[in-house]
Amino acid sequence: MSNVRQRRVSAILPTFNRADFLESALNAILSQLVPPDEIIVIDDGSTDHTDAILQKFAKYIRSARIKNSGAPVARNAGDYLATGEWLWFCDSDDIWSPLYLSRVHGLLNANPQPRFVFGNFRLVREDVWDIATKFESAPPGFWGAGASPRGKKDWLVTDSLYARLLTFQPIFHSTLVVSRDLFDAIGGYNPSFARTGSEDFEFILRCAAHAPAGVIGEALVGIRRHTGNFSADQLHNLLGEIAILRYARAHHAAAAGCRAAIDDQIVRRSLQSLELAFSAGDYELVRSLTASLKPNPAGLKPQIKMLLAAMPPAVRDPIVALATRRTP
Repeated sequence: MSNVRQRRVSAILPTFNRADFLESALNAILSQLVPPDEIIVIDDGSTDHTDAILQKFAKYIRSARIKNSGAPVARNAGDYLATGEWLWFCDSDDIWSPLYLSRVHGLLNANPQPRFVFGNFRLVREDVWDIATKFESAPPGFWGAGASPRGKKDWLVTDSLYARLLTFQPIFHSTLVVSRDLFDAIGGYNPSFARTGSEDFEFILRCAAHAPAGVIGEALVGIRRHTGNFSADQLHNLLGEIAILRYARAHHAAAAGCRAAIDDQIVRRSLQSLELAFSAGDYELVRSLTASLKPNPAGLKPQIKMLLAAMPPAVRDPIVALATRRTP
C-alpha cells in the first residue's frame, strides 16, 4: 500500500454570467482522476441561466449565491465554506485535463512541501487549444537551475518568485492550489481590487513572496479567451496592474527589496496604456497617464502623443486624422 498521504482539496469556483461555460468547467473538475474532496461554487449574482446549471450538478457540488461583488469577494466566500487543507481556485470558464489534480497531489507530498502549486497552461479560443504554452515564453533562467519548462517534469522553486513576477507572470488562477495555512497567513483576497483589471495579480504576488512553490511543467489547463472575460481587455488589465503595483510598493513587505523594479514596471505599463488609450481616442486618459509619468519618459512617439492629447480638439483632431489616414 502506498505511503503517500492524500491531502484534502477544496475546489472553489466563483462564477458570474458564465452559464455557457460553467457546465464544461464542472465536468472537467468532476472528471479528475484524483477528484477534489468538495466543489464549492459561488454564484456572484448571475443574471443568466447559471442557476439551472447549478441545479443540474446539485448532487456533486455545494453552492451559494451572493450579491455581485467581484471575484475576490466570491473567492473569499468560497474559502469561508471550504473544509479542505488546500484550496484550488478555479475560474468557471476554464478546463482541466483529468490528470491535473493528481499531479498537484504529487507535489503536495514533496519534501519540502510547497506553500502553493501552479501549472503550465495553453490559451483556448473557440475550443481550439493554442500550440504554444505559457511557460515556453518564460525568459531564460526564470525557473532557476534544474527546471525544464517544456517537458513533463514537475519541480519546486525553493526561493521567492515575487521579484520575478514583476517581469513575467506565469501563474494563472485556474492552476493555483494554495495551502489554507498560507491563505490565512496572507489574509485572503483583497476586496478593494474586486473591480480592478488583473485583480488576481495582487493575491498572486502575496503568494509568490513565500516559498517553496510547486510547479507543474506540462500544460494540463486550458484558459479560455472570449469576448466576455476581462482578461481580453488589455487596457483595462494594464491599468489594473499599475494600480496593483503601486499598492504593492506601498504595502507588500516583499516589495522592499525591489522598489526600483516595481517603478520600472509601472512606467512600462503606463507607456503601454498610453499607446492604447491614444489609439482608442481616450485623450483624457492619456492626459492622466502623462501626469503620472513625471519626469516625462524619453522617446519621441510618446511625447508627441502626450502633446497632442493636451491640445484643444479643434487643433488635435485634424492632425490625428491626417496622421492616421491610410492611402488606398
